[in-house]
Amino acid sequence: MNIDVLISAFSKVSVLCFVNDYIEFNISMQEIEQTLVAVAAQRLLDMRCPFCGDECTVICRKLRGNRRVSVYELLYGQALHHVVNEAKGREETYSYPTMPDLIKKGIALGYLPMKSLEGWNI
Repeated sequence: MNIDVLISAFSKVSVLCFVNDYIEFNISMQEIEQTLVAVAAQRLLDMRCPFCGDECTVICRKLRGNRRVSVYELLYGQALHHVVNEAKGREETYSYPTMPDLIKKGIALGYLPMKSLEGWNI
């Protein structure tokens, strides 16, 4: 079996859920450890308009070329190893940038409007 990389388009799901999903699909922990390289989640968001601010006018939306941006949450390397160990029942301490963290960074840098965080339980 070859799992390699799992890419998810679910908008409100963290990548941590996918290790548990594999277990629910009766994939053994040994297979997960040996084949899983990375997990990615993506979210497509409206960019903050540099001219209008958070709410863009209809005319401006038609004139602007880039109106949407993809945000990717990636879990790989040591963080993925810690998540797999946690799924086995071991206590693990780790951190990596989650989707809400990345969206907050986009808001702080002025690329995303505040409404981008709607629906996240933060």
